[in-house]
Amino acid sequence: MILFVLRRILMSVPTLIIVAVIIFCLVRALPGDAALMMLGGNIDDESTLEMMRHQLGLDQPLPVQFMAWLREIFSGNLGISVRTGQPVGELILDRFSVTATVVLLAMASALAVSIPAGLFAAHRHNTRADYAIVVATILKLSMPSFWVGLMLLVLFGAILGWLPTVGYVSVSQDFGLGVTYLILPVTSLALSEIAVMTRMMRAGSLEVMNRDYVTHARAKGLPERQVLWRHVFPNAFAPTLTMVGIALAGLLAGAAVTETVFTLPGLGKLLVDSIYGRDYPVLQGALLFIAAVYVVTNLLIDIAYSFFDPKVRLS
Repeated sequence: MILFVLRRILMSVPTLIIVAVIIFCLVRALPGDAALMMLGGNIDDESTLEMMRHQLGLDQPLPVQFMAWLREIFSGNLGISVRTGQPVGELILDRFSVTATVVLLAMASALAVSIPAGLFAAHRHNTRADYAIVVATILKLSMPSFWVGLMLLVLFGAILGWLPTVGYVSVSQDFGLGVTYLILPVTSLALSEIAVMTRMMRAGSLEVMNRDYVTHARAKGLPERQVLWRHVFPNAFAPTLTMVGIALAGLLAGAAVTETVFTLPGLGKLLVDSIYGRDYPVLQGALLFIAAVYVVTNLLIDIAYSFFDPKVRLS
């Protein structure tokens, strides 16, 4: 296990370096001048603009700028935000905490619903209950997550007035009020993931239902509930686990649309603001952080495979 983890970490280093090169090139390809935008956009004195470019290192050749950025990364310093003057690392971690709270709650809620629903649909295959679950998931998959979020805002915020529609309060500041601000975005993200994971869980369970070990468990007289959870679920969960890893990494990277709809100060919103503001240090740091999130999440999913699938052995 330890050798496997170390090997994966070493393999991720060149991957992250290649990603860093791509990020650097894409950010520099954006139209606009970061120095000009930082000075307000209207500068008559060219010397002031050149001085600002020198301070930001934008007057250096691109290879020199890239190597300087790499040195900062390996020293643990992602630079200073052009717009706010804050350290980029602190800014990213502060915003990521908001995104992680929403995403982890949404994923936990989605798993709590989709796993029993998928198992139940497979157990009741070709019955009305199965058809109802399949139709519900298809209908949800046809609805964009941002539209669902807007409908939730209109219904529970504007019409019923039960929940807040604008702003954000951390649960660490006020737990009760913070929970009310989390309900709608968490529900919006969870509904999208429930539909996908329920279908995956149902398909995996149907594939496992007719295996010999399941038939043997039933022949021994085990209750159907025990057969489903002890024999079907561990073997059918592998495809769903892959989907969980992909979805979790993508959502943790920054659910920009959902955060924009619900005005959450998360990582996705930070990315959008950095693009508009040509904040190169924040944009580069945030994108590299997202790549690292994908690497770490995939590593954790690979490790989790060995617990759910006995045929998988990490070496």
